[in-house]
Amino acid sequence: MTTPAKFQLLCAALLALGPLAASPMEGSSKPYVVLDKTLSQLRADFNANVGKLRMLYIVGPTCGICLRGLSDLQEALYSKKGDDPRLVTFVVHVPTLGARENSVAEATQLISNRYTTNYWEETGIVGRLIQQSMGFSKYTWDYWTIYDPSTLWSDDRMPTPAFWQHQLDGLPRDHKLDATAFAAKVDEMLAHIAPTAAGSGKSTDAIARPQ
Repeated sequence: MTTPAKFQLLCAALLALGPLAASPMEGSSKPYVVLDKTLSQLRADFNANVGKLRMLYIVGPTCGICLRGLSDLQEALYSKKGDDPRLVTFVVHVPTLGARENSVAEATQLISNRYTTNYWEETGIVGRLIQQSMGFSKYTWDYWTIYDPSTLWSDDRMPTPAFWQHQLDGLPRDHKLDATAFAAKVDEMLAHIAPTAAGSGKSTDAIARPQ
């Protein structure tokens, strides 16, 4: 089955899930981490991987455009990089468009990478924190970022990314998500990180979703 066909089938399955549908992971370990409103686990994981190139995506698990973005990045970036330990990805799912936790498990399948961790953040506060730190005029989600290896998340304010794109109305059009351009930026930044110098922080593999 082609990648577009797989994506269409997955989107159809996600949209068919009603708000009371049972979680597909019920009775087994979840393929994502549930965050509290302090985002303490996300911040700890982010800081544990200083020295690596970190991507942070804020998505809605029932948003078709967000899911398309994940699928496009899987094709343009992750399918070509393999499990490079210098690349660490955090995908935070937020309750936009009425999304609930039971929608998250299916969406975690769109990026296949050992060093990717998915999270469910049910309050949506992460979007407000990004809005504040970036000075945007609206709640921020469908947002795709790359952080410099030296960046630390030292307080309640979200750190500023080295590169960001989005798929929202009302934000700069020249920052619209382009998976090919995003992957090229990863390559450019990755060239400055030696294969044996990916930092001393622990890998998120310890809490990464099951494959």
